[in-house]
Amino acid sequence: MIKNKDKKVIYYSDPLTDDFANNPTKPFKVSDEFKYVHTNWLYRLVASFIYHVIAVPLFYLIVKIKYHVKVINKSAVKKLKHTGFFIYGNHSQDIIDALLNQVMLVPTRRGHIVASNDVYSLKGLNTLVSMLGCLPTPNNLFQTKKFFDANKYYIEKNRFVIVLPEAHVWPYYNDIRPFTNTGFMLPAMLHKPIITSTVVYRARKNPRKHPYITLVVSNPIYPKDNVEVKENQNYLRDEAYRLMKQAVTEYHSYQFIQYVQKTDTEKIKSL
Repeated sequence: MIKNKDKKVIYYSDPLTDDFANNPTKPFKVSDEFKYVHTNWLYRLVASFIYHVIAVPLFYLIVKIKYHVKVINKSAVKKLKHTGFFIYGNHSQDIIDALLNQVMLVPTRRGHIVASNDVYSLKGLNTLVSMLGCLPTPNNLFQTKKFFDANKYYIEKNRFVIVLPEAHVWPYYNDIRPFTNTGFMLPAMLHKPIITSTVVYRARKNPRKHPYITLVVSNPIYPKDNVEVKENQNYLRDEAYRLMKQAVTEYHSYQFIQYVQKTDTEKIKSL
């Protein structure tokens, strides 16, 4: 077993709300005029070209060269080739978490990702972010209706939507943090399948260098028939959490950075 005696330690207070993202975004709210679905043919043509011809091949090279990504059970996605679906993953990288699934699992299909409004704080990149499939979380009931309609529209076109239910970034965290059932309302309401795609880390010969990534893909999980939306929402959340925890355990996700809760004095003393 490779050990890193000089590993970084991060102290956290609340696993549900703490965020350790290291990116240039700032707090931002999209307006009620934001377009979740673009109907202009020229916009769609340019967006398709940028996504399939430029972005996907470029991002594929980046994640393969930098992270030596391996995919376990990639064939599970083939079972969903005739339907739209949702992908749920852990959030231990910044933008890479979304890119991994878009370029490693279903590169030939158009994908979208539910993301924070903050990505639209990057000046001059708003249009590009949208063309790459970003669906910002709504700020009010009016936007919520548009957000839901957009997801329904894309899913009915047999596309996929990526959701990161942990919401906040914990770089290189090698476990799964607790998350609510909020992010599972869409597949429950649309009665569409989900899969989990869990990032687990592989140690390198030099433990001081960032670890490599393995994506562990689950088999499809289908909502139950003849039950209320709330029950399916809870069911899909519980199954996703169970499978993601199972993935990091079975594949022994490497601890590159150690996370210690501030109130856990016993762990602090043992450092």
